[in-house]
Order: sequence, then C-alpha cells, then structure tokens
Amino acid sequence: MSRATVLVPSLSSPVVPDLNQIFSPDFPLEEREEKAFAAPRVAEAPWSVARVGTGEAALRDVAQEIARRFGSIPDGALPESAPGDALGAYAFSFVRPSFVSPFASRIEAIRFSEYVLPIFGLWKDVDDVTWSRAAAQLRIHRHRGSDDFVIEIEAKGDERVMVARRPRPETLGAAVAEVVAAARRSRGWLRRWFAEKPFDRDCALRIPPLDLCAVRVHDELIGKVLANRDGHRIGDARHVVRFRLGGDALPPSEPGPITLGRGDMYERCFVCDGPFLVVVLGEPPRDELRLAAWIEAPEALEGATVGAP
Repeated sequence: MSRATVLVPSLSSPVVPDLNQIFSPDFPLEEREEKAFAAPRVAEAPWSVARVGTGEAALRDVAQEIARRFGSIPDGALPESAPGDALGAYAFSFVRPSFVSPFASRIEAIRFSEYVLPIFGLWKDVDDVTWSRAAAQLRIHRHRGSDDFVIEIEAKGDERVMVARRPRPETLGAAVAEVVAAARRSRGWLRRWFAEKPFDRDCALRIPPLDLCAVRVHDELIGKVLANRDGHRIGDARHVVRFRLGGDALPPSEPGPITLGRGDMYERCFVCDGPFLVVVLGEPPRDELRLAAWIEAPEALEGATVGAP
C-alpha cells in the first residue's frame, strides 16, 4: 500500500494534485436511499473476487479465494477479524493486462518530477523484431502534442489499455469519457476524418511500469441495512485494488541519456514523464470500463529513484 495512491468511490470524485487515484467498478454493493443494495455490475469477473456474508465465514471465504486465484494477499488488504454477526462485504480486484508481444524496457530512462523512472515501450534503438511485433499492438487515437495524446495498446484476451496525457481533469470520469470518445471517433465510419497515422519509427512510446495497490473502506455503507437480507446491517465494507502494467516487458537494456524523457527528436512522442491517465477497457463497442487510474505521484511507481535536480 502507498499513501500516495487512493481508491476513489466513483468517477465523479475530484482529481487531487500529488496523488495517484484509481477507480474500479467491482465493489458488489452501493448505497441508495439509506440502504445498501447489490450493485448493477456482478463483481465475479476473472480479475476480481467479491463476497458478502456474515462474520468470519465471509472473511475466510474471500481470503481463501484471493489466495487461490491471485497468490499472496497484500499486507493490510483485509481486516484481521470480521465484524461479529454483522455482514461483511469484501472485494479484491487485480487488473494486470499483459501483451502478446513484449515491449522493450530500460532502467533510469525518464525524469518524472524529481524522480528517475524505468520505462517500457518502443524507441529508435529497439531491435527490428521486437519493434515490429510490439508496434502492431498500438493504435494512435489522438496526438496534438507531447502532452496531449491518446494511444491504445491491445492486450491479451479482450482487454485494451488506453494511455493518455492531458491537463489535470476536474474528475476522473471527465478524463475517461474523453479517452473513450477519442477511441470511438478513430474507428468505424468516423475513422475517415479522425484516424491518425499509424505508429512508426518516427514515434517514441515510453511508459513507467506500474504496480499499485490501494484499499478503500466504504464508510458510507457501514451500518446500512442490506436490502433483501432480512434486516441485516453492514458491519464492514472494503475494496482492495491492485493494478500492474508493463511487468511482462523484455529485460531492461542499458540506461540511455536522460533528456526530460523525450530523448532523440521524434515526429510524435508518447512519453509519460508527467501526470498521465491509464484506462483499461473491454472490447468495443461496449467499451466496458475495468479500471481507470490517474498517475501523478511518481514515488509510488515501480523502480523510482531520486534523481539529481
């Protein structure tokens, strides 16, 4: 867990400076009219486990299922004991897109605030085989400059990873809606007007790998009666989300010169050396949202080291 990463309750939550903010729709309950109700979305997806039950049985059940499907449970993710005879509602989501063809990686490759970060992606000195295979997974939806772009990475299964740079949004939902709209404009019949040139050797993609974990206790649900459960009240309600991206890249190459993360002159740069957005979606046309993350606190990024000013 990191104090710089928080799990927000909804996409309408305001984006706060100097925080990584994650939203996941996988929690099984929501509060309406002073009661707790089952959420419209069923949270038993391949990337999540959710349980609502009484006392120690529910806590033990969710812990065993998390361990069976995802391995060890992060410290502090679940409580040490259940809330007596009250209901416990627990969810654990582990979103970890992986790619058919691995990207290149490099250590100490970009400067993000005062930190020097590793990266995965593609750049000019990547070998031809790695470059051509990994580039086939990329689709550019928008490029208005180095600080304003939307690029899509096709992942295994039906997942798609959208990575975007833009000014800090007021809410996470506003940024997600903008990214999804950009993706929709550049496909189908609108592609004639909005499609961008494909990713080529005059482009650079550099993204810091992510391995973030956050827990949220849903205080708004505690004490509420759960509808259709004979008057049982919620005694504990918590959601844990882990998000990993870029962990399956090739072993890192030697460090290159650090030039604000942009490096050589490229026609189009897709470089996350400042606040950026990651959105994980299902296949079109539904564009099911699986996770959204606004990344602004580099100390929470994997492999960050303090660099010279």
